[in-house]
Amino acid sequence: MLDLNSSFIWIFFLIWLLYLILNRIYFKPINEIITARETKISADSNRQESMVAEIETRTGAIEAQLSQARKEAQQIKEGLLKNGEEIRNRTVTSAKEQAVRVLAEKMSQLESEIVAAENTLEMQISVFSDKIKQAYL
Repeated sequence: MLDLNSSFIWIFFLIWLLYLILNRIYFKPINEIITARETKISADSNRQESMVAEIETRTGAIEAQLSQARKEAQQIKEGLLKNGEEIRNRTVTSAKEQAVRVLAEKMSQLESEIVAAENTLEMQISVFSDKIKQAYL
């Protein structure tokens, strides 16, 4: 039969005792550190995901505001361009009307000057013709 040696039992007992001591002193704290790290990593990962989601939400809101601001700026720009075009058209129309009035005034003034010049010339012609008649007659 098998005869168990007492040294085998002592070795088995010492190995078991060493395992318990190492488990309490070494393995258990390491397992606690590993568990704490995993918990912290998980919490940090969750926090990171929530922060990324919040950033995406805020970015979307900011992009929506930016898009709205661009639309408003475009509308304001179009309104200002339209207003400027209307002012330009009114100014051009007013300038054309004023030019027509000035031209009409100058034309009537020119016509009156022409009539006056014709009358003066007719008078000078008649005086000159009288002088010619007197000189040759």
